[in-house]
Amino acid sequence: MSVGWDASHGEFLIEDYYYFSKLKKLAEVEGIRIYQENDFKYLGNHDVIVFNYPEKRFKSSEIKKIDKWLRSGKKIIFATYYNNMDSTAENVNRVLEKLEIPIRINNDVVLDMENNAGDMMFPICKYKNYNVVMPCTSSLTVNGNRLIKSKGFNLYGLKNPVVGASFKDVGEIIVLGTCVFWDNYSIDLLDNKILALDLLKV
Repeated sequence: MSVGWDASHGEFLIEDYYYFSKLKKLAEVEGIRIYQENDFKYLGNHDVIVFNYPEKRFKSSEIKKIDKWLRSGKKIIFATYYNNMDSTAENVNRVLEKLEIPIRINNDVVLDMENNAGDMMFPICKYKNYNVVMPCTSSLTVNGNRLIKSKGFNLYGLKNPVVGASFKDVGEIIVLGTCVFWDNYSIDLLDNKILALDLLKV
């Protein structure tokens, strides 16, 4: 199975050894090959497509290709960051709006004073029966499709905000409020390895 990791929208790159070498090695042990793609069109050659912190706006032609990939059965992952850093939430929300997918990334940050991994901006969240750490995450506005839920609150006082959501068509779109839960530091926290591998599998 192969994963296409986009490098055409200013993302954090899978080939950056300092940040993502553990994720790449972990995936390889499980038979998952992650390929960094500098050319957007080659992403369609893979089973799973990752946009990890896309700083550049998606073109209309690219959004049409994402729609085509979704309808052909591919899994597509969008991971952003808190407070719409570098317009990542805005860029992903534009794609979601064009595709009429009922998920939006909020311009905020999720905090948890009690259930955290040593810092209130490292909230411990629930994914299935697992505990995962979602550092520096935005909350999501969703209509169902909850995937990962926090025990904390966002800047507007919303309790137990959603920080990860899924939308299924023929394929599946995953939207995450943070892109650093699977970096070389956070992947070793709690059950983050399980979350990372589940996301990369189809």
